[in-house]
Amino acid sequence: MSGGPAASEWAWIGLGCNIGHRGRALACLRGGLLEAGIRIEAASTEILTLPVGVITQGDFHNQVLLARSPEPWPAGRWLEVCVGAEVACGRRPTYRWGPRRADADLILLGRHGEVASAGSPTVPHPGLPERAFWHRLIAEIDPAVAAACRG
Repeated sequence: MSGGPAASEWAWIGLGCNIGHRGRALACLRGGLLEAGIRIEAASTEILTLPVGVITQGDFHNQVLLARSPEPWPAGRWLEVCVGAEVACGRRPTYRWGPRRADADLILLGRHGEVASAGSPTVPHPGLPERAFWHRLIAEIDPAVAAACRG
């Protein structure tokens, strides 16, 4: 993945939750993203994964989306949309790697994950190397993007 302008109409978003009705939470997150004006161009299956970081909590329900905005958005705007969907779906602050009612992470920017941002937020997501399940879910949508993420 190479550098370039940190704006794109395409983004890869990871959804997750491990509190409450997990399937409904992912549906709520997808709805919140749609309400913000994005289109979901592709969605992976939904899977259960072990927690990352703090492992003494329930499994997470995860999914990856390939999303498209009406115009190129900088990484910060994509993050604002993700956080807005989280809050609308009941996310409340806990602690790093703690349990989540709703989580939407900006994983990659660009249709092929080619747009990088060294600012805040950092794209690709700094946790991408440790989350093999993201690679698996991205590969369901585009195996070439998943291969590029692995380096």
